[in-house]
Amino acid sequence: MAKEIACRDAGYDCDFMVRSEDESQLIKFVQEHAQETHDTQMSADDIRGAWKTV
Repeated sequence: MAKEIACRDAGYDCDFMVRSEDESQLIKFVQEHAQETHDTQMSADDIRGAWKTV
């Protein structure tokens, strides 16, 4: 099943959303976006706790 995570779900005024069946790819995209756009770091565990299964 695919996983999805969106910045808006975390309270950010940001349209970023990613959906993937590859968990490691999703984690990589989210970590890169968080660092580059929001100047914050997210651990893989934080991301796993925030994504939705779709």
